[in-house]
Amino acid sequence: MSWLAMAALLLVAVFLSISYGSRPIGLGVTWHVVPHVFSGDPGAVPGVPALDGAVVESRVWRTGAGLLTGAALAVAGALLQGATRNPLGDPGILGLTAGAAFAVVAGGAFLGLTGVTHQLWLAALGSAVAVAAVYALASAARGGARPVTLALTGAAVSAGLTALTSAVLLSNQATFDTFRRWQVGELTRPDGTFLVLASPVILVALLLGWTLARSLDTLTLGEALGRGLGVNPALVRGLAGLAVVLLSGTSTALVGPLVFCGLLVPHAVRSLVGISYRRIVPACLLAGPFIVLLADVVARVLVPDREIQVGIALVVIGAPALVVVIRRRGVVAA
Repeated sequence: MSWLAMAALLLVAVFLSISYGSRPIGLGVTWHVVPHVFSGDPGAVPGVPALDGAVVESRVWRTGAGLLTGAALAVAGALLQGATRNPLGDPGILGLTAGAAFAVVAGGAFLGLTGVTHQLWLAALGSAVAVAAVYALASAARGGARPVTLALTGAAVSAGLTALTSAVLLSNQATFDTFRRWQVGELTRPDGTFLVLASPVILVALLLGWTLARSLDTLTLGEALGRGLGVNPALVRGLAGLAVVLLSGTSTALVGPLVFCGLLVPHAVRSLVGISYRRIVPACLLAGPFIVLLADVVARVLVPDREIQVGIALVVIGAPALVVVIRRRGVVAA
């Protein structure tokens, strides 16, 4: 599949995300309102019901959230797989999203930190602490931090943090009301302000990940040969870890913990563009948002007159898709 085809599929997903939902609105009305979302009050467009304008506005913001988080999680998964040489590298499996979610919920429940900026910082801190704990525990095991050990340790840490997050939510009614839908993954939470604050962090981290792609390709040849070619493995892994923490933490603060995107997309694009990270990372920038937006559209129209969370739809789509990728290509070392 060419780059042009992947870009075209992403544009189709953006069109569907803005055009369709649980409330039927004509395409003419929808795309008449869209410019007013950025230039004025979409609820006051002449000849358009105020409710329709508000619905279109929410679709535009959730499409933006899907674009950002899809790209962030897909690239984070690719960077993890390359830096750790672990084909199971994923922000969800290695505990980063669970750590971010716990930090955001605990900060809101115990410290009253519910502002957008607070949540972004808490999520990044939670991701960093979680991945450090996973690596430390895996390194202490017999044989060190091998791919399987990291995956098992990450799964255990994720399960523990998820249980703690649920306990905090169930013990605090106000926090539960605020985060109950976000905890499953919900693109409708962000508004324009949240996106504006989160976008620079994600874009800087994506740029950092892109610049590391060549070095990750070199590391696949082995650390000794990588050093001989002028690559510092520790520095590359440290910068990749920083990018992953920013990407997974910010995306979790934005829409909640989403699973499968960071694991599925890098493996899927390898079958399209090859094993070079100089091609995998930009391909993830296109394929990640496509998967998330497609799941969100399915979540809106799957059940008549109501919407389900995108995190649920992503599991429904991602699980069988990952099985198909594994059966056709196999999970190879990153």
